[in-house]
Amino acid sequence: LKLRRAIKEKHTERELLLEDQRVSKVAEEYLRENPSILEKVDECPVCLEPIFDVDGAVVSLCCGKQTCKDCLQQWYAVNDTCVLCREGVPRESEVLGILLTKAAAGTAWAQCCLGSKYYHGLSGLAADKRKAESLYRKAVDQGYSIAQCHLGRLERARDNGSEACQLFEDAASQGHMNALWRVAKYYYIGACVEKDKVTAARLFTVSVKLQKTDRLRCAYLGFLFAVGEGGLQQSNERSMYYFKLAIEKSFLPPEFMIDYALVLHKMSAMYYPDCEIVPSGYNSFPEALFWYRRASSAESVDAEWYTEAVEFLKSYESKIKAMCASCYKSLTTETRKCCVECKAIYYCSRE
Repeated sequence: LKLRRAIKEKHTERELLLEDQRVSKVAEEYLRENPSILEKVDECPVCLEPIFDVDGAVVSLCCGKQTCKDCLQQWYAVNDTCVLCREGVPRESEVLGILLTKAAAGTAWAQCCLGSKYYHGLSGLAADKRKAESLYRKAVDQGYSIAQCHLGRLERARDNGSEACQLFEDAASQGHMNALWRVAKYYYIGACVEKDKVTAARLFTVSVKLQKTDRLRCAYLGFLFAVGEGGLQQSNERSMYYFKLAIEKSFLPPEFMIDYALVLHKMSAMYYPDCEIVPSGYNSFPEALFWYRRASSAESVDAEWYTEAVEFLKSYESKIKAMCASCYKSLTTETRKCCVECKAIYYCSRE
């Protein structure tokens, strides 16, 4: 068992090292093919790194420049001025007045920020989605990428797929990675563009490399590695790695919950093929069953995948119930006891 565990860990380590190299190569090629992105994207004035992750940045209300959240926190720990223009940091009570003044003057970033406050009803403003959209459009007319992404979401909600896709593409061309992964999703499902999972996998990979805050896109890479599509070689290790990243940071759609459960089982079967039940301490079935149960309780699940997962997991669960997970003796209804923690593994009454 120790040897099998060591082999598994070494193989996983090798797979993830190769994946890290692949991701870096794909991102470098993408930026080399689109040099204008590095010219348009904001640069953090503290660490001097390009800000691809706008969700991980803060817009300064004095000058409209973006700064990494972590860098800004370190700066404000010892300073009370803007890191770039050295203006004093406005108080919360002054924020709305500044945005109203700058937005009226036609400043794109202020129009976008004010639009978001109207959209969500913040800073004492009544929620007004029409006013928000109007401000977004004014900022979009000036080519402001964050506003393009906001407006793209509104158009998508109206089922204006073509217009939404174009707005996301425009934002992505300026280095907005949240927009890029949405473009990737259009290629993935074949909406408004010709279905192309190879292009989708490439764009998902770039956005995963350059943006760290939103991890839902990792679930798409997890699925593509699970089935070996999009020009990616099938890999349970890489699939499980991306699913885990998605789980840590965001909600996992029901279809991906089922895929993750199946990958967990495959990983156990790969390294312990001669065991009807994986040895105690090595068993991934409790986690697989947890995600299966989560998926089965969701409102929307793809029928084909759902039916396959139900049949597969019912069959496997019957095997689990038939044998003690520790001593491998046959179980009966009288002797069977379920683990009170995972609700998935069964033991004989002596364990």
